[in-house]
Amino acid sequence: MRELEQATEGFDQSNLLGNGSFSLVYEGKLKDGTLLSAKVFNVQLEGAFKSFDTGCEMLRNLRPRNLTKVIMSCSDLDFKALVLEYMPNWTLDRWLYSQNLFLNL
Repeated sequence: MRELEQATEGFDQSNLLGNGSFSLVYEGKLKDGTLLSAKVFNVQLEGAFKSFDTGCEMLRNLRPRNLTKVIMSCSDLDFKALVLEYMPNWTLDRWLYSQNLFLNL
């Protein structure tokens, strides 16, 4: 978790990409230069644990190799996060809905 905190500059507001019902999403950069997006769950909210578990299960079953890479997950009693390779805004929509771009599956 310390590495994730450093990568997001202490989960600084300037790195906030968005928020959901149970989480905030931050962008960051690991020491090796890897860009990441971290979905940090608010474990104080009822339903956050289930949302985290569902996210983990979904990523495990879908294995979205061509879309984004799972870097790590962090889980203990007071902190839960899913860490994915960063995908710039609109890139996923561009790949999924473009008539001119195709994924090599």
